Amino acid sequence: MGRPLKIIIVGLPLFAERLAKSLKEFDPSNNYISLNTYYKRWDKIRAKFLIPRADLLFSINGTILPSGVFDLAFSKKIPVVMNWVGTDVLLAEKAIESGSFRQNYINQAIHFCEVNWIQEELKNSGIPAEICNFASFDKKFEAKLPTEKKLNVLSYIPKERSDFYGIEMLLRVAKNLPTIQFLIAGTKAEEYQPLPQNVQALGWVKNMDEVYDRSHVAVRIPEHDGLSTFILESLARGKEVIYKYSFDYCCQCTNEDELTRRLKELEDAFNRGEWKVNSDGIDFIADEFSRERILGNLLMKIQQIAK
Repeated sequence: MGRPLKIIIVGLPLFAERLAKSLKEFDPSNNYISLNTYYKRWDKIRAKFLIPRADLLFSINGTILPSGVFDLAFSKKIPVVMNWVGTDVLLAEKAIESGSFRQNYINQAIHFCEVNWIQEELKNSGIPAEICNFASFDKKFEAKLPTEKKLNVLSYIPKERSDFYGIEMLLRVAKNLPTIQFLIAGTKAEEYQPLPQNVQALGWVKNMDEVYDRSHVAVRIPEHDGLSTFILESLARGKEVIYKYSFDYCCQCTNEDELTRRLKELEDAFNRGEWKVNSDGIDFIADEFSRERILGNLLMKIQQIAK
């Protein structure tokens, strides 16, 4: 056996930390270190010492704009993987339009993404990306029906850029469907007061399992998205999922009218007592996004690139 590999994981802090933890548990023979080079000064300092000694730099976020972290890795000939996740693709498109991009970032990095529509957008920007997922689930959820007497619709909208993630549209839909209960996690929506009576803005939620247990439907219709973890988590729990994009065991709705019609159809079915758990969604996530499948595939690619 060779020496243990040292993999540095950067990018979106929450997901970088999660992935490092999952890989450590799945593959204890190698070293996985997450660094929050966005917000932590100490991690920025550590990066200067750790990256030149790493076998691979893995970023959950791509960029073709100047980055000290990537410049350091390229200068030391450390392999770089950029995993593109969503908004970073829009920033890359703008960088190309303005001519402010780094061509060597495109040429020297290895590019991953999670879904075909992001792959196509990257291709249009001259960035060749392979589909490779990193979000995984270590258990199969049980099929469980919520006990709420009204149809409950859940959406996760971060308080930053809430307009981008569709809060105004969702509030308009809620006003038009007053007999449906809407739950919004992630933002308190103070600037949208008074909220419709059928809307609860939950803010930051520590225990999302409790909110999922109350919900029948999950909705996500932002201006642009990669493969949302919220979508995967909702499918894993057997929710009826409405998404802007065409994805397995989801209903695609791209605008306000389509969303309103679909929710009314679902409420009618609920009131007729015909509601069922999305068992196909549960099985799909358990099969296609299991820890063994996702992390096993990712580890194989990491080892090939690092060696």
